[in-house]
Amino acid sequence: MAEQTPVGEALVKGLVRAQLALAIRLSLVVAAGLGALPLLFAVAPAVGQVKLLGVNLPWLLLGFLSFPFLVAVGWAYVRWAERNEQDFTAVIRRPEA
Repeated sequence: MAEQTPVGEALVKGLVRAQLALAIRLSLVVAAGLGALPLLFAVAPAVGQVKLLGVNLPWLLLGFLSFPFLVAVGWAYVRWAERNEQDFTAVIRRPEA
């Protein structure tokens, strides 16, 4: 990859495109997952009045359970991004036939 060949550029662009697609997909998961909760509570106010362990459901979901969700999405992103990079490295290191 030290040589700036058209094939190398195409491979790097493919990696960047794959990483961008992954980031966009997981951003949509976060937006849908966390963005749907306030919408749910606005559309169905009775759900927002539910109490679990003495705490309102919106507080539990948005205040406490959103953080493990974000950590899980972050963990998945790192794992899949590293897999993309490993695939890229495997293509680069593959002996030419």
